Amino acid sequence: MCLSEAGRVVSLDDGEAVIDVDGAERPVSLAPIVLDGRVLAVGDWVLVHTGLAVDLLDETTATELTAFSRLARGATEETDP
Repeated sequence: MCLSEAGRVVSLDDGEAVIDVDGAERPVSLAPIVLDGRVLAVGDWVLVHTGLAVDLLDETTATELTAFSRLARGATEETDP
């Protein structure tokens, strides 16, 4: 199962970004957002799915999604053998 997660943009470089997802940095493609004509800045929050930043998020939504992701990961870790 794939889950989307919220990440904060740390750096931008020609259609790609490095985002921070709960302390871990990873590269993502900005193609869906750029093709939609939206502009990103360092510090913005994005919704990431399978390596693609698919939407811009406001800080409240990003914080709630991050908390939910932490909760989901904790439940998974407790139930995995």
